[in-house]
Amino acid sequence: MKRTRIAAICAAAAAIVLVCGGAAWLLLSLNSVTRQQAAAYQRYSALTENLAASRVELTEGGALVGSYTLAQLGVADETAEALVAQFSPMDRIDPAEFAALGSKARLSWEQEEHPDPTPLRVSYAGLETTVVDHDLAKTARTPSRDAYAHFLDGGFVVEAEVQGNTLRDGVVREALSATLAQMTIPEDGPATAQVELTDFDCYIPPAVTKAEGSFDCAALLQETTADMTITVNLPGQQQVLQVAPLLSLDENNRLVIDEVALAQQIAQWAAAFNKTDTPYLLATYSSGLKPLSFLHCAYTLDQAGLKEKLMTRLQNLIASPVSAPYSCTRNGEPFEISGTYVEVDLQGQQMTYYKDGEVLVHTDVVTGLKGVYDTPTGYYKVQTHSPNAWLTGPDYNVFVKYWVGFYLGYGLHDSSWRTIYGGNKYVTDGSHGCINTPEAAMEIIYNDITIGTPVVLY
Repeated sequence: MKRTRIAAICAAAAAIVLVCGGAAWLLLSLNSVTRQQAAAYQRYSALTENLAASRVELTEGGALVGSYTLAQLGVADETAEALVAQFSPMDRIDPAEFAALGSKARLSWEQEEHPDPTPLRVSYAGLETTVVDHDLAKTARTPSRDAYAHFLDGGFVVEAEVQGNTLRDGVVREALSATLAQMTIPEDGPATAQVELTDFDCYIPPAVTKAEGSFDCAALLQETTADMTITVNLPGQQQVLQVAPLLSLDENNRLVIDEVALAQQIAQWAAAFNKTDTPYLLATYSSGLKPLSFLHCAYTLDQAGLKEKLMTRLQNLIASPVSAPYSCTRNGEPFEISGTYVEVDLQGQQMTYYKDGEVLVHTDVVTGLKGVYDTPTGYYKVQTHSPNAWLTGPDYNVFVKYWVGFYLGYGLHDSSWRTIYGGNKYVTDGSHGCINTPEAAMEIIYNDITIGTPVVLY
């Protein structure tokens, strides 16, 4: 009996030990699982936070373009999916929630696979560059300039290419992809990656370089001068010089002018222009050049002077017109109607007074009665200059305030008795040969003109 009780007591004690041991083991196991799950959750949380805070800094030429989150670049969601795939659903439960689960549920975490942690690489397949492109568009862009040949200082020179800053198509994606491919998200803090665009040969280069290009300067000269002409203006005629036949290049691409051919061309023009007894060509107010049959002179082209002018234009490939230098002589002396003079257009019934080459007065007039008292044509000079004069003739006796006589009894004067000037008035109601002028215009002329001033009537 006593032995039976002892055996029962021992069995009970053994059972108690067994139960206590099991309880202790269960408690230890749950504590271990809870700590491990908390560590996994902490790693998952850290990576999640660091993924959201990680950035890519883009610079161009050392200057910051912008700093972008992975979400702005469109790669955060895909990377987050890769992050989630590294952890089980139980790993991602908040430790407090995990601790509230039943023992069996918590112990089941230990039965899951928990591979060793691996670096969280950024997934960049969904890269979106819109925000970056927008920032880059704020920079002024200039295209690259190809090397080219052009004419400068008497010859053709090749200008070197110039690199622009226009971005290559796709270079932004290329640079960001290359950087993101190497980017990992650490557990101890956000990642920051730097991208320098110029490290990726980012600009469109010139298509033609000075070192590699082939420049045919002779062909360029031919192309430049193919239709080039220089107009040579002479009184009464206009000549045209064809430029291309006179030009070539030496071995250094310097311009060579065929001066012999140029001189021959000028000599041909001189043969056609030079005259020893020819009407003077007057540059009139309204009729252009007018040959004055009553005024003969000699014209001679200044061949050396014209050649010098043309050489300057040819040496610089300038096609602007040239006023050819020439001399005009009368009775062996230089002659020119210019500066200050009076021009009377008898047909147009207009008078123009030039002062130092500028028009001071232009007015309608009335000249001599046609067929009866025709005003004489000719080249004269002012002989008399009188105020308040009486003009007397067989059938007239009139008072004028301003009288300017230029030939015999002919002159310029005001005519207070007239109200209409110009047109065909002189055909039926002309003067006795003088130039009837409105008083206001005549006053200006009278107050300025001097004895000896040329008066030309045509």
